[in-house]
Amino acid sequence: MKIEEIMTGDVVYAEVPGSAAEALELVIKKNLSGVPVVKRGTKELIGIVTRNDFSRRPEETQLALLMTRDVAMITPETDIKEAAKIFLERRFRRLPVVKNSELLGIVTVSDVIWRAVAKMQTEETIEKYMSKNITAIWEGTPLKVAYELMRLSGARALPVLNSEGSLCGIVADTDLLKVAQLTESTLKSEMSAGSEGDKWGWDSKNVIYITKKRLELPEMAVKDVMIKNVVSATKKTSVSECAKKMAKMKVEQVPVIDAEGNIIGMIRDVDLLKAIG
Repeated sequence: MKIEEIMTGDVVYAEVPGSAAEALELVIKKNLSGVPVVKRGTKELIGIVTRNDFSRRPEETQLALLMTRDVAMITPETDIKEAAKIFLERRFRRLPVVKNSELLGIVTVSDVIWRAVAKMQTEETIEKYMSKNITAIWEGTPLKVAYELMRLSGARALPVLNSEGSLCGIVADTDLLKVAQLTESTLKSEMSAGSEGDKWGWDSKNVIYITKKRLELPEMAVKDVMIKNVVSATKKTSVSECAKKMAKMKVEQVPVIDAEGNIIGMIRDVDLLKAIG
């Protein structure tokens, strides 16, 4: 199967010259984890910017200095096996699809899983691909703490436990983004110096106002935004069946449970890429 069969052609992108704030507003409005960046007025791909870039360098105002320029690119004729290899080696979640440096589309890990792996007829189970190292979170955890836990653990989603220690939901970074708001703050910088020849000694002040936009999470708990109707799998669920579940619910990961309903692991869409031979 070729990339042109599963890629998204209607691409949301940011432009440079442009501001980081404009790109961040675009990411929030479209509820995306990242967007390609093109040269203004053209479709020439020059980089990509993700939510991690905004959180890592919130003080940067210029998109050109914030984005990543070292971007792996593929063509519509690229085989999905090659794309899967790039995803795994470079640890990207999205790959711009280009031809002669022109942006034609984009393909994500989820596209490969939902539109390709889900159609595979394989009986191989997810047992050897699932992760047993789990970072879980309590349903009463504030969203700001949940965000920090995701950042520190490198997880894009966390299983949620209630006060009895039972699985009651799952929360993803996209769930946090849906309720996040852009806030604007202004910093004042003053540089004072005495005026030469002024016998009264008045100070002349050069005042610089720097306005920044930041992504702020509201004072809410995880239980207020989590997905309560959790789709789960067992370690004996087949790779293709698990991919079908992800595709049906439009999720990137599902908890793995045992016969008693206890969570024993997590399986992510990127893990299932390893099953593409």
